Amino acid sequence: MNKKIYLFSLSIGLLSTLAGIFIWIKIYNTQLLTPVNIESEFSFLKILGTSKKQKKLVYGFLPYWNLKKVELQKELTHLSYFSLTIQADGSVRLTEEGFTEPGYSKLQSDEFLDLLQDLDKQNTKLEIVLTQFNNDSIVHFLNSEKSQDKLLETLDSVLLAYPFSGVNIDIEYSGESTDKLRSNFVNFVEKIDRHLDEKDPNIKLSIDVYGSAASRKMIWDLEQIGKHVDYVIMMAYDYHRRNSVVSGPVAPLFGGDSLWDSDITEHLNDLIDQVPSNKILLGVPFYGYEWRTTSREDRENTYPNSGSTASFERIQEILNQKEKLEVQEHWNDDALSPYITYKQNGAIFTIYYENSRSLFYKLDLIEQLDLAGVAIWALGYEGDNRELWDVIENKL
Repeated sequence: MNKKIYLFSLSIGLLSTLAGIFIWIKIYNTQLLTPVNIESEFSFLKILGTSKKQKKLVYGFLPYWNLKKVELQKELTHLSYFSLTIQADGSVRLTEEGFTEPGYSKLQSDEFLDLLQDLDKQNTKLEIVLTQFNNDSIVHFLNSEKSQDKLLETLDSVLLAYPFSGVNIDIEYSGESTDKLRSNFVNFVEKIDRHLDEKDPNIKLSIDVYGSAASRKMIWDLEQIGKHVDYVIMMAYDYHRRNSVVSGPVAPLFGGDSLWDSDITEHLNDLIDQVPSNKILLGVPFYGYEWRTTSREDRENTYPNSGSTASFERIQEILNQKEKLEVQEHWNDDALSPYITYKQNGAIFTIYYENSRSLFYKLDLIEQLDLAGVAIWALGYEGDNRELWDVIENKL
């Protein structure tokens, strides 16, 4: 985005941000314990544009393992079932280690049928995620017209059997990509887009990409792909992972230029240069990562193999045992992200995660840049807690 536009909209962005903070305080009746420092606030405002107040999508991924525990929320506009796995030959994986593949199996369960009825009652659109994560399988699939044709045949059967209104492609190739593979991927996306238009032009097509997809030479040629999809979902999380040697924010808005490899605003700025902002959904995590650390300090070393995923529900359970676990709440001014530390059996643990305050800033960014909306990974991780949904309701 043109930097002159940033400067032109500085005053508008400032007023909006201040108004947003005022609304935040009024809605939640709580004081911001650590206000955004001047440097962070100025960095935040530099990339803001004027919000057009268009209705935003609230897109939620529902992994099959959360099917029994998900509670549908009224703010949800799209639910995307995760997932059916694409094999190298284009078929959908039906078995795994001698058992029925769970993503395929759960699609036929009573729980899923009940979910369909609930979605229909609240007019939430249903989509299906097609996944492929193995590099060798991806290369074989993208090099084979026959494999792609087989997938399209299978997809036709799925769309006839279930009321899916959209298809989400989650093909994640690890590492940098060759020009040939990038070109093959564009051709595949164009092919499936054309196929869906011929079958039913109302079926939407979206694609998931890493946060750094526009900043590195990865499998996604975003300028070309953006012409053939309705939405690009930027998975703006996992900037630190369970195997990180140092604890840190899962979804930092800032700080990438000095504290960690990169951050959301840096990557989003690159993405907007290649994909129209009204086609971008910003992915946010309803989870965090938990590590055993050497102290309670920020950015502390982690113990090997101690990392694990911590759902928002688990984090609330820990916060409810504040005295027993000696919980301390912290805030990272650079990432605009919370974290907690606690003690158990003499060991210290640290969890970085998203709360209502950090989510508020991300939703404000969506409004200011006039992105298409927000994408949540993953439904069910919040349990029966409405804290994050209340922010979505009031912001979007």
